[in-house]
Amino acid sequence: MRILTRVILPIVIIALIILSSSLVVVKEWEKGLQLRFGRIVAIYDEPGVYFKMPLIDNVRIFDGRIQTLDTPPEPFLTSEKKNLIVDTFIKWRVIDPEVYYQKVSGNPGVFNRLFEPIVKNNFRAAFGKRDVQTVVGGTVALKTADADKKENVIVVDKPSDALTLDENTLKKVQSEDVDIVIRSKENVVPVIAGQKIDLNNTVRQEIEKTILVALSVEAKEYGVEIIDVRINGVELPDDVTDNVFKRMRTERERVATELRSKGEAAYIEKVAEADSNRVILLANAYEEAEKIRGEGDAGATTIYGEAYGQDPEFYSFYRSLEAYRNAFQNSGDLLILDPDSDFFKHFQQKQ
Repeated sequence: MRILTRVILPIVIIALIILSSSLVVVKEWEKGLQLRFGRIVAIYDEPGVYFKMPLIDNVRIFDGRIQTLDTPPEPFLTSEKKNLIVDTFIKWRVIDPEVYYQKVSGNPGVFNRLFEPIVKNNFRAAFGKRDVQTVVGGTVALKTADADKKENVIVVDKPSDALTLDENTLKKVQSEDVDIVIRSKENVVPVIAGQKIDLNNTVRQEIEKTILVALSVEAKEYGVEIIDVRINGVELPDDVTDNVFKRMRTERERVATELRSKGEAAYIEKVAEADSNRVILLANAYEEAEKIRGEGDAGATTIYGEAYGQDPEFYSFYRSLEAYRNAFQNSGDLLILDPDSDFFKHFQQKQ
């Protein structure tokens, strides 16, 4: 029994080792190749358990999940020979392990290094066909749709405030009644009446879709599928940005000066209008006061006349008292008169 154990146990262990080294487990997100003396003898496209010859066959496992090639910001020339700093990335995954292994030895870093110049060249060509305003400002015009022709231009002032429509939506409305169309250098697409287009995104989407098609053809040679192509951002170079900001600042200062001038003119106009109204109001008030004063004086004269008619002597005496009161209102007043003058006649009477 002891001899049997000594013989069978090592055999079982060796068998288990051989069996375990003969099994290959491919997970859901993996793809692989079975190599025998450097030659591909099997391809693992699906997850599962596979067998190989121990010590003879070699297995290479590749990550089949979506991976990212993030290109650093690169200056691209536009059709106007002006630089734009463009930041892009693509999403890719392995679809043909055999070609992928033959081209880049299954190394994603090697693929990224080889494919990055292709990505840049495609973006460089796409930006070279467009001007700065088209790419940065989204200068795709909306046009009024006419029964015979569509040539009445309506320029959108604030394209970033508009609604983005995807390509499928645009295709669906081509056969329907429309009153506007979106026009770029490449095509004219009808849009439902009342709809708006985010012009910035539309131009960039055109670039991304065009490059996606081109890169998909190139990527097949590496056993790779391109899932997505995106533009992270488009910026002006620092020197151009400074010039743009200077122009913007100058324009804002000009507008501010114009607004201040208009405000000052409006202020002067309002002050002049208020002064004019004040003069008119004072003149009207003075006229009314003089009218009332005149009416009062006329009334007083009438009363005086009636009083004089009733008692002339008393009226003369009353008027003299009024004259005395008016003549001696201030303590410092001094009058030099003849004592026999009519002014003092009531002081001379003995009654």
